[in-house]
Amino acid sequence: MSTLNVKVPDGMDEDLEEFLKDHPHYLNKSELVRDAVRHMIETPRLSNRTLKDDRVSREQIEDGDVVALDDV
Repeated sequence: MSTLNVKVPDGMDEDLEEFLKDHPHYLNKSELVRDAVRHMIETPRLSNRTLKDDRVSREQIEDGDVVALDDV
């Protein structure tokens, strides 16, 4: 197993300690961080196409280029 050293912002270490108290199934911060990274890697992300469609939709809303559902 590889070893990583991670610097965290002030206060985050205390937040991790509090989280561990509330979630005792994590035995230590290393397990918590491994699980968080694993979740981030394995969780499906939106496709580039979906992200583009979302961006276009938001631009249309900002530009007022929308139609009410009742008008469709």
